[in-house]
Amino acid sequence: MKNKDNKPTSFKEKLENFWYYYKLPVIISILVVGIGVFLYFEFSQSVVSDLKVCLTSKEALSEGTINFNEGMPGLIKDINGDNEANITIQRIFLGEDISSDEGQTYYQNLMGQLSSKGSTLFIFDKTNLDRMIKKDAFCPLNELMDLSAYNDRVVYRNDVPVALHLTGSKVLADMEFTSDDLYAMVLFRRPEDANDLKCNAEYDNAVLVLKELMKQVETNTETN
Repeated sequence: MKNKDNKPTSFKEKLENFWYYYKLPVIISILVVGIGVFLYFEFSQSVVSDLKVCLTSKEALSEGTINFNEGMPGLIKDINGDNEANITIQRIFLGEDISSDEGQTYYQNLMGQLSSKGSTLFIFDKTNLDRMIKKDAFCPLNELMDLSAYNDRVVYRNDVPVALHLTGSKVLADMEFTSDDLYAMVLFRRPEDANDLKCNAEYDNAVLVLKELMKQVETNTETN
């Protein structure tokens, strides 16, 4: 072991002496800084969402990448201050039988989306609408928007309007959806979030997307 009383004289000896006694703190410091830089770049390059959409179906609905930002450009508002308005999609595949390990994994993922507000706008195929409409997890749509123009496209649960049928949507067709037998629902807004400006803005974005989808449905019907 080196003796501290035997003071180094040359630069090389001083460097060797420093490294001998402070090697571990230096290595730890380098690792901490390296991890910090990595996390910074990972965070700065990740997409911060202004609206989260959960798309749940028993099979893939498009061979291409489903991108609501390209399908509805400039529609929603930037609510997180990054000067970009982004819609992110969470895709879950659930068939009629969810007894398998994979089915249970996807089902628990969906339940997590509901319980932790992982998404605000939900789009289901008929199989999953029938499964989800039984749950008290979705907002009465007449509290968010005027439904008078949609008539038979409104889906009710115990006389409460909770879903809209998106059949015929040009927006979905433009994104190469293989089926438009889909239904949109909005997550129930928790009472404690009533005065949360960011939360309310995300619900406003959900309504903007929902209206755009329904607007396209009405346009298609009129032109046919």
